[in-house]
Amino acid sequence: MRMQQAIAAVIEQQLAIPVVIEDYPGRPADCELLCARADWAELGHQAALQLQRLNPVKKWSIEQASQMAEEPLLLGALLTSLGVVDGAVAGAVATTPDMIRAGLRGVGLAANSGLVSSSFLMQHPNWVKSFGDCGVNPDPNSDQLAQIAIDTARSHQLLTGQTPKIALLSFSTLGSASHPSVDKVREATALVKTMAAAIDPAWQVSGEVQADVALVAAVAAQKAPNEAIAGDANVLIFPDLSAGNIGYKLVERLAGATAVGPLLQGFASPWLDLSRGCCSDDIVAAATIAAVFANQ
Repeated sequence: MRMQQAIAAVIEQQLAIPVVIEDYPGRPADCELLCARADWAELGHQAALQLQRLNPVKKWSIEQASQMAEEPLLLGALLTSLGVVDGAVAGAVATTPDMIRAGLRGVGLAANSGLVSSSFLMQHPNWVKSFGDCGVNPDPNSDQLAQIAIDTARSHQLLTGQTPKIALLSFSTLGSASHPSVDKVREATALVKTMAAAIDPAWQVSGEVQADVALVAAVAAQKAPNEAIAGDANVLIFPDLSAGNIGYKLVERLAGATAVGPLLQGFASPWLDLSRGCCSDDIVAAATIAAVFANQ
């Protein structure tokens, strides 16, 4: 029912053209039925060939690939990478690890990333920010943390139109404490500054900084007066998954922000995850984001 409601809403609001693989009772008339518009046998064959191309080290036979490509989640990923659809939203009945596995096998990694991560778009009546990584990488190293920051900044800019102001968070501000996790964030910050300058010199980066430095101008003026971001960061990068997951849920529950996500990043085409407890509005939001990503 929730999927039917979401499809109907996407059609009514003209957000995208929903595509389903198989017919089902109650399917909205304006919903495009993939198996009705194409040679289904040929499409399945192309999906199997694509699975072989994207996973050459597996050395699957065409028979093995064809059997695997019949699994709906993987098939959706393969149709996305083939360009049959521009993006995909899934996960209402699948776990995030299942989504990531299908995405790696069937969509592949983006050439400018090489790492799967996630971000949440945090929406509040007074502000909008992106948090990363809050759903995938438990303990990223400095290289991975830098890539998470860049991919989260890209997502934020696409969805909001804002120029990224990236803060890499820690319990230390510019060397006020010493610890291996602080060193990791400091090293990642140096990498992010180099990467961001090559993408767009207008992007701003600060780190390692405490959350109050990233968010409160008065605190930033006291603790880090020379930092580019004076308390107005819009992209917050957490040092590990524990901090990120706890952080976004605290902001969601105590500040009343709406958390949109997790938005999977790093794939070659839009491949968005849903919570298994999602409602129709969540599916519509994910479909809208997939359409925005696809247009870019």
